[in-house]
Amino acid sequence: MLSLPRVLACLAVLASGLATTAAPAAVPAEAPVKSARATTVPVWQAAQAPHEENPSNPLANRLWGVYHGPQDQLYYPYEAADPATQAALNTIRLRPRTKWFANHVPDSQIQSKTISYIANSQAGNPEALSQIAVFRMKPWENEACERPPTRAEQASYKTWIRNLASGIGSAPTLIVMQPDGPFLWCTPKPKVSAKLIRFATRTLSNLPATSVYIDAGAADWCKPHTKPTAARCIRNLKRTGVAYARGFAMDSTHYTGPEENILLGSQMVDLLRKQGYGSKHFIIDTAKSGQPTEWTDMIPAAKGEERDNARTCTTPTMTRCVTLGIPPTARPGDPEWGLSEEARRLAAENVDGFVWFGRPWLYYQADPFVMQRALDMVSTTPWPEP
Repeated sequence: MLSLPRVLACLAVLASGLATTAAPAAVPAEAPVKSARATTVPVWQAAQAPHEENPSNPLANRLWGVYHGPQDQLYYPYEAADPATQAALNTIRLRPRTKWFANHVPDSQIQSKTISYIANSQAGNPEALSQIAVFRMKPWENEACERPPTRAEQASYKTWIRNLASGIGSAPTLIVMQPDGPFLWCTPKPKVSAKLIRFATRTLSNLPATSVYIDAGAADWCKPHTKPTAARCIRNLKRTGVAYARGFAMDSTHYTGPEENILLGSQMVDLLRKQGYGSKHFIIDTAKSGQPTEWTDMIPAAKGEERDNARTCTTPTMTRCVTLGIPPTARPGDPEWGLSEEARRLAAENVDGFVWFGRPWLYYQADPFVMQRALDMVSTTPWPEP
């Protein structure tokens, strides 16, 4: 997932101790109220009924599992923290989050890692929903713009996907397929990479209780350096197997708000339907959108860094920064989230859930966990509870 400069940067962060325990900041009294206190019981505490407009929602009518173990970068810093810091971190820790599995997990280990992850997140409830992001494509991101996957990499990818599917089995699972999907635009041989993602989408969609959502970018990103439109955004989806998938995912690594993604995503749903792909639905990451910001407006955390590592909000009124957004829910059209009437209507019909598959508390949204980032966002989020 990371280029060599990012790997070196991550090592520097570890060496400097940024991921060590820090005292939590209290939520300022002047924090603006963007929505009323949630009236719906959190989806990790009780199953939520689907909206009437979306009765087939596979994320509704079930608990969402929460993983507590060493495969989560938050695990060890939390265990080492003092009680006050642990209490602050619970705003992140107790909410369902998506586990990213990438090529750092060998082909021979992905099945066992997946079995372990699902068992932990289900906590004895075989009907609980687990969440996985498949980030296995190699090369990807900037490297994907330079070369296509070799034959050996293609074969390894298929083996890895088959082993992942074996690890999931019949467990209810949400899959985010290949975050940063728009990088498919820049690969020298897009048909090769698209065919592999299509293989993964079809293989995992064939599992009895798995719902696949192919990453489509974000409301401000479908193809680099161009204005996103529904027609442009669905091109990659059609190439990567949306015909087999439940639908698509929005905003995995950008910072736009749910409102913008609901509007563009709903246009994409309508266009896919008109083009013969049936009724597709989508999910939106809200882990990073407590202060919605266009990608080009976001300020990096430090001079010389990229927007992938956005600066965190340190006051509730600060702008051009990242903080935690709407908690995970299978009821994205509920009024408590403060959306416009149009967005609420479209969300109830087209959006299966607000899902935390983004990871803003990690350095460059990748690794390692950075304590101060997490505490900044906990102290400034408009949704500290439930």
